[in-house]
Amino acid sequence: MINTLGLTKYYDTRPAVRDVDLYVPAGEICGLIGPNGAGKTTLLKMLAGLLRPTSGKIEVAGIEVGTEPKQLHEIVGYVPDTFGLYDELTVRHFMQYFAKAHRVPKEQIERRIAGVLELTNLASKYYEPVGALSRGMRQRLVIAKTLLHAPKVLLLDEPASGLDPVARIDLCELIKELGALGTTLVVSSHILTELADFCTSVVIMEQGHVIRSGRIEELVGKLSDGLPVRIEMTDAEAATALAEKLESREDLRDVTVEGAIIDCAFQGDRLALATLHKEVVLMHDGVVSFYERRLTIEDVFMAVGSHAVS
Repeated sequence: MINTLGLTKYYDTRPAVRDVDLYVPAGEICGLIGPNGAGKTTLLKMLAGLLRPTSGKIEVAGIEVGTEPKQLHEIVGYVPDTFGLYDELTVRHFMQYFAKAHRVPKEQIERRIAGVLELTNLASKYYEPVGALSRGMRQRLVIAKTLLHAPKVLLLDEPASGLDPVARIDLCELIKELGALGTTLVVSSHILTELADFCTSVVIMEQGHVIRSGRIEELVGKLSDGLPVRIEMTDAEAATALAEKLESREDLRDVTVEGAIIDCAFQGDRLALATLHKEVVLMHDGVVSFYERRLTIEDVFMAVGSHAVS
């Protein structure tokens, strides 16, 4: 669905995005992460056709960005990290205005508005002034108006920024629902745990480069050298003492200690893991918990990134 080749963008003499080759298949929910100044916003703006690249090529759904802008805007929706709304309008008038701007056929406007407001859980706010909406509702309203022309691709730049926990959960559920409907999404965010809740793939950027990309399970699989195990102890002293004993075992690799937590990779199956569990508990009476830990986006980022997300 999204394909770039050698994509580069300079601001004067400063490179913001450099030689990015990227492929996001149709139907993916792709998380875009990286440290401050990595080039995430610049990349999204170029994908949306809002910023002309210095060099390179972009195709979205087979349309070359820059050569067919009208067709591109019909299939791509972009939600920036900051947005302005017409607070004096009601939600109804706000949505009608953008439906006309998107050239939604007149006979379809009310049905289209009702559909996207239902999807974004804003149907009950139809006659409310935009200025009376909470931050989370305003964010969902921006997404709702962006969905009016039924884009195949939706680009979201830091959509959870400034939202309270409840609003973040609502946004996460909306993104998952959009993905289930077949929309291809690219979501820039600094909250890695939230990305893990809904993303099917990830792109990690640093200093304008893509340093790792792909489906999450594939990236996690490459990291995994055995079953990842976590042992939580009563205190740091107990953890250090147990870790020293575990390091001598041939069936354990990469034993690390952080505070009262021990992480390691077990070289065996789950039946053997159960035996190890019993041995560890008998070895030290300070064991609080012992479990197989599921690797996440955060583990991928920590393995390949600078560890300073924006």
